Amino acid sequence: MHISPWFAGRKEKSMKYLNKVVEIILEVLVAGMVLGCCWQVITRFVLHNPSKYTEELLRYMLIWLTMMGVPYAYGQNSHLAINLIVKKFKPKNETLAQIAIDVLIMILSVSVMIIGGIMVTANAAGQLSPAMQIPMQVYYVCVPVCGVLMVIYGVFKIVDHFKKLRQN
Repeated sequence: MHISPWFAGRKEKSMKYLNKVVEIILEVLVAGMVLGCCWQVITRFVLHNPSKYTEELLRYMLIWLTMMGVPYAYGQNSHLAINLIVKKFKPKNETLAQIAIDVLIMILSVSVMIIGGIMVTANAAGQLSPAMQIPMQVYYVCVPVCGVLMVIYGVFKIVDHFKKLRQN
């Protein structure tokens, strides 16, 4: 598979931009969770009148944080991986195994996260969250978003694997 220098340059810029956007989202979510948790403690123990909204807000922020962190960790090769067997392969076979694994991850991402996530999100139409009265679709849409990011990172990784195969 030939990868043109034009695509390689665009890929690097796209990957850098995508990483930066996801990092900012993750940072905002973590900062929001810290502030929300502090607010919950202040309202509960100082004001003796706990906030009704912070617990639900924190729960859904944690869900979004997790669903955005999974593809980011996957793209950075920081995810949990059991590669004991793969590391014993010859370099070419190890790369081929990595391609197969990434293709499998992309198939699961499309079938479970994107298609299933869209179905769950659509099914939540008309439902509101108990405390904040926000449409539940806002919460469930993180699943297909995670799936799309997994596919994007998977494509980038597979392109890198093919580059590595060409070099070997």
